[in-house]
Amino acid sequence: MIRCPSCQKPYPENTLFCDECGAYLMSEDGKATDPLTMEDANWVDRRAAIASATAGEGGRPVTLSFLIVDQNRQIEFPLTKELNIGRLDAATATFPDLDLTSYSGLEKGVSRRHAKITRRGRETFIEDLGSVNGTLLNGKRLTPYLQHPLTSGDEIQVGRLVLRVRF
Repeated sequence: MIRCPSCQKPYPENTLFCDECGAYLMSEDGKATDPLTMEDANWVDRRAAIASATAGEGGRPVTLSFLIVDQNRQIEFPLTKELNIGRLDAATATFPDLDLTSYSGLEKGVSRRHAKITRRGRETFIEDLGSVNGTLLNGKRLTPYLQHPLTSGDEIQVGRLVLRVRF
């Protein structure tokens, strides 16, 4: 038997997540990978290419800015038609646009395919993709697979990770 490091609920060996609090239960010993640096990921070139391809009205790109509240970290993305939010998992070919793995996404219950933000005309929407721990918008749980209007200043909670969005 193993115990959840957060809530101490007992589970059989090889259980991955706590049903009670969503914490990751497997030992991290020797399973970590080296984090990518911003230079390795070549973010500047990628973001510039996407921004030029997704220019909004007047030739200006529509940019989403996410503040990871508990870590006071900010991430910016040009918004194409959609932006997928989740955690990277090469084994299942899951490569979200906004990868929250390095922001304690696994520990905070972010699903691999958690939510997506889409833009139609001047309107922006958020949709939960049937995530295990759900998505909250300004404290209200979203109905999975139903688009909800998103406005600048809204707080999005994916699992237990809170993001404040501005655009």
